[in-house]
Amino acid sequence: MRQFRVSLMTLIFLLLFTGLGPAQPYIPDPEVYSRIRGAYQPIGLVARIGYAKDRGGYYIKNNPRYGFGDKVILNQNFTVLSQLARRGRYVTISARVSPLELRADHVYIEAIDGHPYHGRHAPLVRVY
Repeated sequence: MRQFRVSLMTLIFLLLFTGLGPAQPYIPDPEVYSRIRGAYQPIGLVARIGYAKDRGGYYIKNNPRYGFGDKVILNQNFTVLSQLARRGRYVTISARVSPLELRADHVYIEAIDGHPYHGRHAPLVRVY
């Protein structure tokens, strides 16, 4: 009987702690406003738009020829970005970045292909 209780408690313990990992929710980034205020250096990119939940939602898949990797979009407009991500074509992006970030990982978009762009949603981050 004692061995049964120990094995049952071990099983319950394992089930509880393995179930906690995937249940961690994504929330809007609480630091987004300070990053937007710090983004004042204009840049131009030729890139594609992608979507990955672990990257904060929609992001810029930078052309490898221009370097510096993928960039998180600070002002996301889901309807516009989902259409661009589905098409998969290269677009010209006018944006602002913070000059204090070495790789410019966070981008505030102002125009896509010469059309004004307005986004209101913050990128998602995982709560630990």
